[in-house]
Amino acid sequence: MSRPLSDGDVLACLSAAVRLAAGQRAWADLHGLTQSYVSKVLRGDQAPSPRVLAALGLQEMPRRYVPIERGAVR
Repeated sequence: MSRPLSDGDVLACLSAAVRLAAGQRAWADLHGLTQSYVSKVLRGDQAPSPRVLAALGLQEMPRRYVPIERGAVR
């Protein structure tokens, strides 16, 4: 199982994909999105939609669990 990606990892994937497509508009057009939306995601102003994630070969896993540190104040 692969490690979960951070928000920064997802943005790095999107940024790389945009570069490979020769720009935001080209990548957005290829995936049925607007350039302005892609720009907002890259700036961190909006979360990536399921469509963006799918285009990157990713999916959101909203539930993650982490252990509680022993001795932590409740």
